[in-house]
Amino acid sequence: MPRAVEHGLHELFGQRTAADPVAARLHLQRPTGGPELMYIALSHESCDLDSVVSTLAIAYLRYRNPGTLQHNYMPVLNMLRRDYPSKSEVRFLLDKQHIKPDRHLVFRDDVPEELLLRSRFILVNHHVSPFHYCTEEVYDYRPYQCEAARLPIYCQRIMHPMRSCAALITERYDSPIYNYANVRCLRVFELLHAALLLQNSNYAQYTPEQLPNVRDYQLLVYLEKQLGQLDTPQRTILYDTLVSAMFDLNELTLPQILRREFKLLRANNGSHLVRIAQCCFPMAVTRFISFEFAQLAIQQFAAEHSCDFIMLLGTSMQPKGGLVIKELGLIPLDSLRDVEDRRLFDHMIINLSAAVEPLLALEPYRGLNFMQGAFFFINVWNVQFYDMLYLMQRVIYNWVSEDKFSPT
Repeated sequence: MPRAVEHGLHELFGQRTAADPVAARLHLQRPTGGPELMYIALSHESCDLDSVVSTLAIAYLRYRNPGTLQHNYMPVLNMLRRDYPSKSEVRFLLDKQHIKPDRHLVFRDDVPEELLLRSRFILVNHHVSPFHYCTEEVYDYRPYQCEAARLPIYCQRIMHPMRSCAALITERYDSPIYNYANVRCLRVFELLHAALLLQNSNYAQYTPEQLPNVRDYQLLVYLEKQLGQLDTPQRTILYDTLVSAMFDLNELTLPQILRREFKLLRANNGSHLVRIAQCCFPMAVTRFISFEFAQLAIQQFAAEHSCDFIMLLGTSMQPKGGLVIKELGLIPLDSLRDVEDRRLFDHMIINLSAAVEPLLALEPYRGLNFMQGAFFFINVWNVQFYDMLYLMQRVIYNWVSEDKFSPT
């Protein structure tokens, strides 16, 4: 296999073989002229702990179970290298395992375009991708979006109803069919174990009677048998440590916090194009905007991504575990000087306040004056990032439809 990938996976989960970073060696990649293919295991763009660990683990499993043609496998984190520090819980866990970003990890902007164009893909924790046309495997626990995914007919879809992608990957390690080489890497198992704990909120939502029937929990027990049995207090300590790392943003700048997890939405009603950024972070929105340079950070982020509006979403841990959105702020970047922007701003506020799927139960923070925005407390405990994303997509679609089909 090409030396860069071989060295990278060896050094990541086994022996040390090379002194230069994996990403730098990618530019030395050249086609061999043989039948061997390059497979990129591509994480979800959120690059949360579940996505990152699952991507590293499946790439290593496929590398250690190569088949007759000795294809090449490379895990790629679907984010910019500069944004890695913003993933505080990912950085904490990988640092604990002595996995260093400059030495062991490959990010989206590290991969040359020429290599992307001639690679096959394994999509991890997502199944809608611009690389759908050359995707051969998908690992995702979410419902299948047939029209959006447009996957080839030969693509293998591993999409069982789990609560984590790490559970799907752990099943592969436990399978004598897919893990015929009987790979048992303790470092991989420790990573998967941590991802299962965090993604399932330490299984706090289940009663002791329910736990034995929960597939994610069964796979956690399987990993613990490989690692050495852990008791409940040890699990709790590990889970609490990961949650603390997630909320430890002390080393991050305000722009890094904004880039921690964001999505860009676009809408065009035929006469007016708007771009809305949805930024989510484990901090109260009211605390974020209280920082001295918060306005400057928001303006810089908006300029970089050509945004007309920024929606800030602050998350918190619910009582039984699990990350949920508790505060929302919607900020117009032009201070609502444009009439169309004012109409859209009012449309979004009205529809968010009236939303029932999901129900937000918004309580406005009255008297809070920051960049002409509107700020709310979400008075329910079940709203997550993608709930808000899908809601905003519907709200924007309704705005476009009203303008296109209203009588003139």
